[in-house]
Amino acid sequence: MKKAVLFGILVCLGLGMTALIMIPEEVKTPLILQTFSYSRSASEEPLPYRTAQETITTFLEAQETIFVHPEEIPADGVSWMISKTDDGSPKVQNDTYEMTYDQEGNLLSRVLVPYSTEVIEAQPIVMSYGSAVKEEAYFYSSRVTSYGADCVGCGGGTPAGIAISTSGVRQSDGTWKDGITYDGYYLIAASSTLPLCTLVEISDHKFNGQGLTPGEPFLAVVADRGGAVQGSTIDLFTGSEAYPSVRNGKRSNVKVSIVDFGRKRANGCRFN
Repeated sequence: MKKAVLFGILVCLGLGMTALIMIPEEVKTPLILQTFSYSRSASEEPLPYRTAQETITTFLEAQETIFVHPEEIPADGVSWMISKTDDGSPKVQNDTYEMTYDQEGNLLSRVLVPYSTEVIEAQPIVMSYGSAVKEEAYFYSSRVTSYGADCVGCGGGTPAGIAISTSGVRQSDGTWKDGITYDGYYLIAASSTLPLCTLVEISDHKFNGQGLTPGEPFLAVVADRGGAVQGSTIDLFTGSEAYPSVRNGKRSNVKVSIVDFGRKRANGCRFN
Protein backbone atom coordinates (compact mmCIF):
# COMPACT_ATOMS: atom_id res chain seq x y z
CA MET A 1 0.00 0.00 0.00
CA LYS A 2 1.30 3.40 -0.95
CA LYS A 3 2.01 5.73 1.92
CA ALA A 4 0.06 8.99 1.99
CA VAL A 5 1.97 12.24 2.49
CA LEU A 6 -0.85 13.93 4.33
CA PHE A 7 -3.68 12.81 6.60
CA GLY A 8 -7.09 14.33 5.99
CA ILE A 9 -8.35 16.78 8.60
CA LEU A 10 -11.85 18.15 9.00
CA VAL A 11 -12.26 21.28 11.13
CA CYS A 12 -15.51 22.98 12.01
CA LEU A 13 -15.19 26.69 12.74
CA GLY A 14 -18.38 28.54 13.74
CA LEU A 15 -20.73 28.31 10.77
CA GLY A 16 -17.97 27.44 8.28
CA MET A 17 -16.32 24.07 7.57
CA THR A 18 -12.84 23.54 6.12
CA ALA A 19 -11.75 20.25 4.53
CA LEU A 20 -8.10 19.30 3.94
CA ILE A 21 -7.97 16.44 1.39
CA MET A 22 -5.60 13.46 1.80
CA ILE A 23 -3.42 12.91 -1.28
CA PRO A 24 -1.48 9.69 -1.99
CA GLU A 25 2.28 9.96 -2.36
CA GLU A 26 2.38 9.08 -6.05
CA VAL A 27 -0.10 11.75 -7.02
CA LYS A 28 1.67 14.91 -8.07
CA THR A 29 -1.45 17.08 -8.19
CA PRO A 30 -1.20 20.21 -5.99
CA LEU A 31 -2.91 20.16 -2.60
CA ILE A 32 -6.59 21.14 -2.74
CA LEU A 33 -8.12 23.21 0.09
CA GLN A 34 -11.88 23.61 0.06
CA THR A 35 -14.09 25.75 2.33
CA PHE A 36 -17.76 24.99 2.78
CA SER A 37 -20.04 27.72 4.11
CA TYR A 38 -23.02 27.00 6.29
CA SER A 39 -25.78 29.28 7.52
CA ARG A 40 -28.77 28.54 9.69
CA SER A 41 -32.03 28.63 7.78
CA ALA A 42 -34.98 30.58 9.09
CA SER A 43 -36.95 27.36 9.48
CA GLU A 44 -34.44 25.79 11.88
CA GLU A 45 -35.14 25.80 15.63
CA PRO A 46 -33.17 28.43 17.65
CA LEU A 47 -30.54 27.21 20.11
CA PRO A 48 -32.27 26.06 23.32
CA TYR A 49 -29.86 28.05 25.48
CA ARG A 50 -27.63 31.12 25.57
CA THR A 51 -24.35 31.84 27.36
CA ALA A 52 -22.88 34.96 28.88
CA GLN A 53 -20.02 35.90 31.16
CA GLU A 54 -20.85 37.66 34.41
CA THR A 55 -18.56 39.02 37.12
CA ILE A 56 -19.72 38.60 40.71
CA THR A 57 -18.22 40.79 43.43
CA THR A 58 -18.00 39.44 46.99
CA PHE A 59 -17.42 41.74 49.98
CA LEU A 60 -14.50 40.53 52.09
CA GLU A 61 -13.52 43.27 54.54
CA ALA A 62 -14.53 46.83 55.39
CA GLN A 63 -12.04 49.62 54.90
CA GLU A 64 -10.57 51.44 57.89
CA THR A 65 -10.82 55.17 58.53
CA ILE A 66 -7.70 57.28 58.96
CA PHE A 67 -7.32 60.92 60.03
CA VAL A 68 -4.67 63.13 58.50
CA HIS A 69 -3.29 66.55 59.39
CA PRO A 70 -2.08 68.46 56.33
CA GLU A 71 1.22 70.30 56.53
CA GLU A 72 -0.51 73.46 55.36
CA ILE A 73 -4.10 74.53 56.01
CA PRO A 74 -5.89 75.78 52.86
CA ALA A 75 -6.83 79.44 52.74
CA ASP A 76 -10.51 78.62 53.34
CA GLY A 77 -9.77 75.87 55.85
CA VAL A 78 -10.13 75.73 59.63
CA SER A 79 -7.57 73.74 61.62
CA TRP A 80 -10.16 71.90 63.76
CA MET A 81 -12.74 71.29 61.01
CA ILE A 82 -12.81 67.76 59.57
CA SER A 83 -14.22 66.43 56.30
CA LYS A 84 -13.91 63.34 54.14
CA THR A 85 -11.35 63.66 51.34
CA ASP A 86 -11.38 60.05 50.10
CA ASP A 87 -14.26 57.55 50.23
CA GLY A 88 -11.88 54.61 50.11
CA SER A 89 -13.13 51.16 49.15
CA PRO A 90 -13.63 47.79 50.89
CA LYS A 91 -11.65 44.63 50.18
CA VAL A 92 -13.53 42.63 47.54
CA GLN A 93 -13.14 39.54 45.36
CA ASN A 94 -14.23 39.50 41.71
CA ASP A 95 -15.03 36.15 40.08
CA THR A 96 -16.02 35.77 36.42
CA TYR A 97 -18.44 32.96 35.56
CA GLU A 98 -19.67 31.41 32.32
CA MET A 99 -23.44 31.43 32.76
CA THR A 100 -25.81 29.28 30.72
CA TYR A 101 -29.53 30.17 30.50
CA ASP A 102 -32.49 28.51 28.83
CA GLN A 103 -34.88 30.37 26.51
CA GLU A 104 -36.97 31.53 29.50
CA GLY A 105 -33.92 33.08 31.18
CA ASN A 106 -33.57 30.38 33.85
CA LEU A 107 -30.01 29.69 34.95
CA LEU A 108 -28.90 26.20 33.88
CA SER A 109 -25.27 26.26 34.95
CA ARG A 110 -22.59 28.53 36.35
CA VAL A 111 -18.93 27.69 35.79
CA LEU A 112 -16.01 29.70 37.13
CA VAL A 113 -13.75 30.92 34.35
CA PRO A 114 -10.23 29.62 35.11
CA TYR A 115 -7.78 32.20 36.49
CA SER A 116 -10.50 34.89 36.59
CA THR A 117 -10.48 35.43 40.38
CA GLU A 118 -9.20 38.87 41.37
CA VAL A 119 -8.83 40.15 44.94
CA ILE A 120 -8.78 43.94 45.33
CA GLU A 121 -7.33 45.19 48.60
CA ALA A 122 -9.16 47.78 50.70
CA GLN A 123 -8.35 51.47 50.49
CA PRO A 124 -8.96 53.56 53.65
CA ILE A 125 -11.50 56.31 54.13
CA VAL A 126 -9.49 59.50 54.59
CA MET A 127 -10.74 62.23 56.94
CA SER A 128 -8.70 65.42 56.80
CA TYR A 129 -8.33 68.24 59.29
CA GLY A 130 -8.18 71.77 57.93
CA SER A 131 -11.47 71.46 56.03
CA ALA A 132 -13.50 74.39 54.78
CA VAL A 133 -16.77 75.12 56.56
CA LYS A 134 -19.21 73.14 54.41
CA GLU A 135 -22.03 70.64 54.59
CA GLU A 136 -20.98 67.27 56.06
CA ALA A 137 -17.88 68.75 57.66
CA TYR A 138 -17.73 68.35 61.43
CA PHE A 139 -15.63 69.07 64.50
CA TYR A 140 -15.28 68.11 68.15
CA SER A 141 -15.91 71.05 70.44
CA SER A 142 -13.05 71.98 72.73
CA ARG A 143 -15.54 73.35 75.27
CA VAL A 144 -19.27 72.84 75.84
CA THR A 145 -21.23 75.34 77.93
CA SER A 146 -24.79 76.60 78.32
CA TYR A 147 -26.40 80.02 78.80
CA GLY A 148 -29.76 81.66 79.42
CA ALA A 149 -31.56 84.82 78.43
CA ASP A 150 -30.80 86.17 81.91
CA CYS A 151 -27.02 85.90 81.54
CA VAL A 152 -24.90 89.00 82.25
CA GLY A 153 -24.91 91.18 79.14
CA CYS A 154 -27.58 89.12 77.39
CA GLY A 155 -30.62 90.82 75.95
CA GLY A 156 -33.88 89.56 74.59
CA GLY A 157 -32.65 88.87 71.09
CA THR A 158 -29.92 87.13 69.09
CA PRO A 159 -27.78 88.22 66.13
CA ALA A 160 -29.77 85.79 63.97
CA GLY A 161 -32.96 87.72 64.73
CA ILE A 162 -34.50 85.09 67.01
CA ALA A 163 -36.06 86.62 70.10
CA ILE A 164 -35.59 84.69 73.36
CA SER A 165 -36.67 84.91 76.98
CA THR A 166 -36.14 82.81 80.09
CA SER A 167 -39.40 80.99 79.39
CA GLY A 168 -39.81 80.87 75.64
CA VAL A 169 -38.65 81.56 72.07
CA ARG A 170 -40.35 83.52 69.29
CA GLN A 171 -40.96 81.26 66.30
CA SER A 172 -40.55 82.05 62.59
CA ASP A 173 -44.27 82.91 62.29
CA GLY A 174 -43.92 85.57 65.01
CA THR A 175 -45.67 83.62 67.76
CA TRP A 176 -44.06 82.82 71.09
CA LYS A 177 -43.65 79.26 72.29
CA ASP A 178 -42.70 78.05 75.75
CA GLY A 179 -39.42 76.14 75.94
CA ILE A 180 -36.01 76.53 74.33
CA THR A 181 -36.57 75.56 70.68
CA TYR A 182 -37.09 77.56 67.49
CA ASP A 183 -39.25 75.80 64.88
CA GLY A 184 -38.21 72.54 66.54
CA TYR A 185 -34.49 73.34 66.55
CA TYR A 186 -32.42 74.04 69.64
CA LEU A 187 -30.25 77.19 69.72
CA ILE A 188 -26.51 77.52 70.21
CA ALA A 189 -23.95 80.28 70.28
CA ALA A 190 -20.78 79.61 68.27
CA SER A 191 -17.76 81.52 67.00
CA SER A 192 -17.93 83.49 63.76
CA THR A 193 -16.32 80.50 62.00
CA LEU A 194 -19.85 79.12 61.73
CA PRO A 195 -22.17 81.57 59.93
CA LEU A 196 -25.37 82.61 61.67
CA CYS A 197 -28.29 80.33 60.75
CA THR A 198 -25.99 77.34 60.22
CA LEU A 199 -27.91 74.15 61.02
CA VAL A 200 -25.85 71.54 62.88
CA GLU A 201 -26.35 68.10 64.38
CA ILE A 202 -24.97 67.63 67.88
CA SER A 203 -24.14 64.09 68.97
CA ASP A 204 -22.07 62.21 71.54
CA HIS A 205 -23.27 64.67 74.18
CA LYS A 206 -24.51 64.54 77.78
CA PHE A 207 -27.29 67.16 77.69
CA ASN A 208 -30.37 66.10 79.63
CA GLY A 209 -33.71 67.92 79.90
CA GLN A 210 -36.16 69.92 77.74
CA GLY A 211 -36.47 66.99 75.32
CA LEU A 212 -32.73 66.25 75.22
CA THR A 213 -31.45 62.80 76.10
CA PRO A 214 -27.75 62.02 76.61
CA GLY A 215 -26.26 60.39 73.51
CA GLU A 216 -29.24 61.06 71.24
CA PRO A 217 -28.35 63.46 68.38
CA PHE A 218 -30.34 66.68 68.02
CA LEU A 219 -30.45 69.60 65.58
CA ALA A 220 -29.53 73.13 66.56
CA VAL A 221 -29.27 76.52 64.87
CA VAL A 222 -26.29 78.85 65.26
CA ALA A 223 -28.24 81.86 66.48
CA ASP A 224 -25.91 83.66 68.87
CA ARG A 225 -22.36 84.76 69.58
CA GLY A 226 -20.51 85.31 72.81
CA GLY A 227 -17.30 86.86 74.07
CA ALA A 228 -16.18 83.57 75.60
CA VAL A 229 -17.37 81.51 72.65
CA GLN A 230 -14.24 81.18 70.53
CA GLY A 231 -12.81 78.55 68.21
CA SER A 232 -14.67 75.27 68.43
CA THR A 233 -16.58 76.12 71.63
CA ILE A 234 -20.38 75.78 71.57
CA ASP A 235 -22.83 77.32 74.05
CA LEU A 236 -26.34 75.82 74.29
CA PHE A 237 -29.32 78.07 75.06
CA THR A 238 -31.18 76.60 78.06
CA GLY A 239 -33.68 79.36 78.87
CA SER A 240 -32.57 80.57 82.27
CA GLU A 241 -29.21 80.48 83.99
CA ALA A 242 -30.79 81.12 87.38
CA TYR A 243 -33.17 78.19 86.95
CA PRO A 244 -31.53 75.87 84.41
CA SER A 245 -33.79 73.25 82.86
CA VAL A 246 -31.02 71.35 81.05
CA ARG A 247 -28.11 69.57 82.70
CA ASN A 248 -24.79 69.17 80.94
CA GLY A 249 -22.69 66.16 81.87
CA LYS A 250 -19.95 66.60 79.28
CA ARG A 251 -17.80 69.70 78.99
CA SER A 252 -15.82 68.90 75.82
CA ASN A 253 -15.51 66.67 72.75
CA VAL A 254 -19.13 66.89 71.66
CA LYS A 255 -19.42 66.14 67.93
CA VAL A 256 -20.90 68.98 65.85
CA SER A 257 -21.75 68.20 62.20
CA ILE A 258 -22.79 70.81 59.63
CA VAL A 259 -26.13 69.91 58.05
CA ASP A 260 -27.26 73.02 56.17
CA PHE A 261 -26.82 76.77 55.80
CA GLY A 262 -29.92 78.92 56.29
CA ARG A 263 -30.57 82.59 55.59
CA LYS A 264 -31.58 85.36 57.97
CA ARG A 265 -35.15 86.61 57.64
CA ALA A 266 -37.75 88.33 59.76
CA ASN A 267 -38.08 86.49 63.08
CA GLY A 268 -35.04 84.29 62.49
CA CYS A 269 -33.68 81.86 59.93
CA ARG A 270 -35.00 80.29 56.75
CA PHE A 271 -33.95 76.84 55.57
CA ASN A 272 -34.58 75.30 52.15
